[in-house]
Amino acid sequence: MSKSFVVTIGGRKKKIDLTESDKATIDKKQVEYELLKINFQNYLLRINNYFYEVCIDKIDKEKYSLFVNGKKLEIITRTELQERAAKLINEAKSSANQKVEIRAPMPGLILKIKKNVGETIDQGESILILEAMKMENDLKAPVTGIIKELSVTEGNTVEKGEKLFSIE
Repeated sequence: MSKSFVVTIGGRKKKIDLTESDKATIDKKQVEYELLKINFQNYLLRINNYFYEVCIDKIDKEKYSLFVNGKKLEIITRTELQERAAKLINEAKSSANQKVEIRAPMPGLILKIKKNVGETIDQGESILILEAMKMENDLKAPVTGIIKELSVTEGNTVEKGEKLFSIE
C-alpha cells in the first residue's frame, strides 16, 4: 500500500510516495531506498547507491531535527491531507489579518456614521448611511473585524470610488 507525504526542508516542499518496501517516488522521480535502524535515533539510509547517516530527533508531531552526514536540517513531515489542511488554515489566518477598504459605490452625502474607529463590527452590520439621488443607502461591513479608519465625517460629500472606511 502506498503512503504519501509532503516533507518541507528549508522551506522547499518535496512530495514523497513510498510505493513498495524498497521503492519510493520523490517529486515524480523513482528511487530505491533502504532504511536500517542502528539504535534509538540513528539510521543508515540508502537512496539508490548513496548512503546517508541520519540521526533523528522528534520536536513535535510534524517537526523533526535531522543530522544527515553531520549536517543539521529542520524538516516538517505531513500527510497530503495534513498539508492541505495547514495551507487552508494559513490562508484563513492571513486573510483574517488583511485590511479591507470600503469605497463609495456612488457619489453622495454622508448622512450618518454608526460606528467609530476601534469598534468591532460583524459582517453585514451597518456602518454608515450614504444619501445618493434622494435615497438613503445603508452601507454594511463586508467582513467581520475592527474599524481601523474612517475617512469621512457626517455631512461630507463623496465621489464614486472615494475611500470611506477600512476594516482589519
